[in-house]
Amino acid sequence: MVNSIMGSILARGLPYRAVALLIPVLVVIIHIGIMAATLPQTMFFTMLGLMVTYLLPPAGKETVIPIGIALGIPWWYMALSIVMIDVETGLFMALNFDLSYSIPFLGPLLSDLTKQTEQFITCHPWFAGLWFFAIVLMVMVPVLGSGGIRGSIAGKILGINNLLVFLAILVGALIGCFGIALGSNAILTHLCLNGTLPAEIGARVCGGG
Repeated sequence: MVNSIMGSILARGLPYRAVALLIPVLVVIIHIGIMAATLPQTMFFTMLGLMVTYLLPPAGKETVIPIGIALGIPWWYMALSIVMIDVETGLFMALNFDLSYSIPFLGPLLSDLTKQTEQFITCHPWFAGLWFFAIVLMVMVPVLGSGGIRGSIAGKILGINNLLVFLAILVGALIGCFGIALGSNAILTHLCLNGTLPAEIGARVCGGG
């Protein structure tokens, strides 16, 4: 899918780098536009803040999704928004892997993450043999930051086709985000029904759910 889109656009004469940067940016713009059209203004800015927080360690899925649900964002909306972050970062990394390391601040972080990923793959030989399921697991499990970035790095290290890596990231993100969102929503609902939360917190959380 990604490769076919790239090929179609490149056939019309646009340089690769312009296309590689344009596609992820367009996906992000569409994502933010849909959020702006479907969320109240206050909740929209809350969602943007949570998305940025997810991109910057030490936050992860297990942190931002429960917080978003507690702040009144529907569980399925919160899950889908974080899935999109993994998709967008995975898409950017897949198409601009070489460029990513020269971006200020991001480059050193990616270098460290690449070394950690290489070490992990070296210490766990099964990863290469079961790479698709391994990348799904890597993206799915709540670990610091965006799973799309880690999954893309692992795919590049192993020399896997971009489309297959992208599919593994998508599957892992869907399972991980919706699993955490469903669990968080169930726990918050239980706490609200039983009046377990302190009065001030309960009034905000349970009143907004």
